[in-house]
Amino acid sequence: MIQAGVQRRYLRYAGFFVLLAGLLFLTACNVSYLEKFGEFDAKQGNYEEAIKDFTKAIRYAPKDPVPLAARGYVYQKMGKNDEAIADYTKAIALDPADDELYLIRGVAYSLKGLTDEAILDYSRAIAINPRNADAYFNRAQAYEAKNMNDQAVEDYRVAARLNHPRAQGVLMGRKISW
Repeated sequence: MIQAGVQRRYLRYAGFFVLLAGLLFLTACNVSYLEKFGEFDAKQGNYEEAIKDFTKAIRYAPKDPVPLAARGYVYQKMGKNDEAIADYTKAIALDPADDELYLIRGVAYSLKGLTDEAILDYSRAIAINPRNADAYFNRAQAYEAKNMNDQAVEDYRVAARLNHPRAQGVLMGRKISW
């Protein structure tokens, strides 16, 4: 009799864990599908639908920075830079070691004309990944916007050494070696 009770309880717990594993699997699948739909909608220019897809993905996976960054990118494409910055900031809070998140938030700051904030984010991206040529190039452009030309040239040189073609073009146009 005791054996049967233990067996039933074991089966109940096993069933619960199988159900939980299935739900976790379905949630992961849903997030992946929603991200793919969001990417497709964004590529088609259906930004409102893409926002809806990424918002659902965020609800399913609130600790995943990917759908937040993706939604931020769509907001940025829509010219809604405040919303983009908010999403990038949340994504950075979830994954502060991702240099690309700082890079894209820096771009959003630049688009808003917040050059100092952009420079800080590009610098953070470089601190995390000193081989991020885009971060050097974007920081060079931000330095130029502030008439900090010596710093700009130095960042263009580093970006050019990292094989950034636009940085190489800027330096060639100015007849500056790298």
